[in-house]
Amino acid sequence: MTTSTGTSVVARRSFQRVAFHDARLPADLAAELWERPESLVAMGEPLRVQYVRQTVRLFWAGQHYVLKHYLEPSRRHALKRTVLRSRARQTWNVMHKLADAGVATPRPVACVENCIGPLRRDSFLLYPYQEGRTLRSYVAGGARNSPPLMNRFWRELRKLWDRLAELRASLADTNLNNFIVCPAGRVWVIDLDKARFHRLAFAAAKHQRRGWNQLLRSLGKTNPVARLDSSTGEVSAA
Repeated sequence: MTTSTGTSVVARRSFQRVAFHDARLPADLAAELWERPESLVAMGEPLRVQYVRQTVRLFWAGQHYVLKHYLEPSRRHALKRTVLRSRARQTWNVMHKLADAGVATPRPVACVENCIGPLRRDSFLLYPYQEGRTLRSYVAGGARNSPPLMNRFWRELRKLWDRLAELRASLADTNLNNFIVCPAGRVWVIDLDKARFHRLAFAAAKHQRRGWNQLLRSLGKTNPVARLDSSTGEVSAA
């Protein structure tokens, strides 16, 4: 099994678990994911804890990763996963497809599904941790009173959004904490759990506009000192 970039992927399957991972992943980490994925969640530094998802930062063999644990909130939801892919598998596919297309997003290196035959119970997704500041922190902090910094980030954000539009992809969750401004200034999207691709151009455009407007409102609330001109992409101090 290989990805579109030619990277080998190792797949394993049993009655109670399905897993696949990048062949370059450390063997001991791959073994732990297969045998005891829950233990890795317990080892990690909590980043975000929700009812149906737990996100931790995991350090292993000199590398930082993000590990997400997706839970099915009810038996009804679990039954749906007999015909639908797990949430970890869905996000694996979306992130790989966007990364292949040049979108700044981490490329997952492992996915694990706990199951009972065809019934999927919960799932795990592992990908490299991206260093940087959340968009909320960046806009509210160091870039707050610096139009040049804001303009640079704004151009990067527009570039990201335009590329998503070209791919007919939309982000249903535009929380500012779902974006990272890396040290080089590039804007990464790091949470794609609710991202989707659209077959029809008008549907993609509709969802793109909705997400963009939500993002603008959040940015305006975070940094009311700056004026954002969405037509020119320029920012100036108010």
